[in-house]
Amino acid sequence: MEDGGLRASILVKDGATCHGEESQSLLEVSQHPELKPRGSDWRPPAIILGLECLESMAFNGIATNLVVYIRSVLHGGIASSASIVSLWYGTSFFVPILGAGIADAYWGNYKTVLISLVMYLLGMVLITVGSFIPSAPALCNLGSCSSSKGTENLIFFSGLYLSAVGCGGVRSALLPLGADQFNNENSLDTPKRRNFFSLFYICVIFGVITSGTIVVWVQENVSWAIGYGIATTCIALALVGFVAGTPIFRRREPSGSPMKSIFQVTFAAFKNMSLEIPADSSLLYEARSKNTHKRGPRLAHTDDFRYCTACFLLLIQ
Repeated sequence: MEDGGLRASILVKDGATCHGEESQSLLEVSQHPELKPRGSDWRPPAIILGLECLESMAFNGIATNLVVYIRSVLHGGIASSASIVSLWYGTSFFVPILGAGIADAYWGNYKTVLISLVMYLLGMVLITVGSFIPSAPALCNLGSCSSSKGTENLIFFSGLYLSAVGCGGVRSALLPLGADQFNNENSLDTPKRRNFFSLFYICVIFGVITSGTIVVWVQENVSWAIGYGIATTCIALALVGFVAGTPIFRRREPSGSPMKSIFQVTFAAFKNMSLEIPADSSLLYEARSKNTHKRGPRLAHTDDFRYCTACFLLLIQ
């Protein structure tokens, strides 16, 4: 301890005249040799994993028995019920493409998840309310049951597609938000990030198994309304937990979507499609970053994707 203290004082004396800040930092290191780089906070990833468990349970709590509900409660046909469910599935898996673009270019991952959860919860509430409405009998006079059946269908399907949009938004931004909670420059976070991705998909499977057993059993043997109410409660808990974790979430500002570049290339190719492509590939224009002042090596020109070559034409006015 005496040698360490003497070494620290020598460093301070030698650097005090011209390197005051450096000597202070060396002094701190010598006095605390046990300090090591700290990893990221474990709480934000844990909240996101719990949120995914609840979201997966809620989504599969609707999807697993949806055909049975439309057939038995809404009295839909076999073909029409399957078509409705397929269209709903397609919507829930198409929305993440739009959600990812919005998150990258405008809202960011945190805001996208928050807004999507609110829409998700509103849709789940409508589904639950629609399931509480007394179902019209399969055989009834049009004048006596058309009104109640129309109201039930309107509420249920409005909630169904609103939840599909909310689910798609959550799927597009929740996993990237979880990745943002780890520091790329810290070597301690590398194995943690890898474990997080593995646990995330375990949570997805957990939701599938839980909803396919408990929620489905409740829907078929107790009440459809209670079964959908369980799924709604899951989304409500997810929203509350997500809002509670807001102060500790690490948020990344939107930096632009790669879809924008794809659309720019496509538009430029169509715009220049009537122009003649030069035989000399050096006349083709290659975009450079705004922050790059020196021109680097050009990409080698190939005949692959020739339909996009026109977008690289340099127009000389």
